[in-house]
Amino acid sequence: MIESHTDIARAMIDATFVSRHRSISDIASLRRDLDQSRRAVAASRDLLKRLRQRKIGEGTREVEEHRVSAFDADILRKVFQDFVMETKTPEREWRNVARSIVYEFTGCERVDAGLLDWIVRK
Repeated sequence: MIESHTDIARAMIDATFVSRHRSISDIASLRRDLDQSRRAVAASRDLLKRLRQRKIGEGTREVEEHRVSAFDADILRKVFQDFVMETKTPEREWRNVARSIVYEFTGCERVDAGLLDWIVRK
C-alpha cells in the first residue's frame, strides 16, 4: 500500500517530464500560431498596399484619360453656344449647361473650372 520513496520520486519525475513536455509543445504551438498570424498580417498589408496603389493609379489614369484637347474644347464651346442660342437658356444656367456638356463628352464629373470659364465666356 505504501509506495516506496523511489516509486514516488519516479512518479514525480514522470509528471514533471510530462508537464514540461506539454508546456514545450504548447509553446511550439503558440509560436506556430503567432507565425501564421504574422504572415496573415503581412499578406493583408501587401494587399492593402496594392489596392492603394491601384486606386492611385486609377485616379491618375482618370485624369489622363479625360483630358480635353484645344480642338475638343473648341468643339465643346461651339456646341455650348449653339445649344444656348437654340434653347434661349438664361445666362445664370450657362455654367451648369457647360458642365453637363463636358460631362457628356468626357464621362468625368470633375471638370476644370478654367475650361468652364472659357466655354461660358462671351
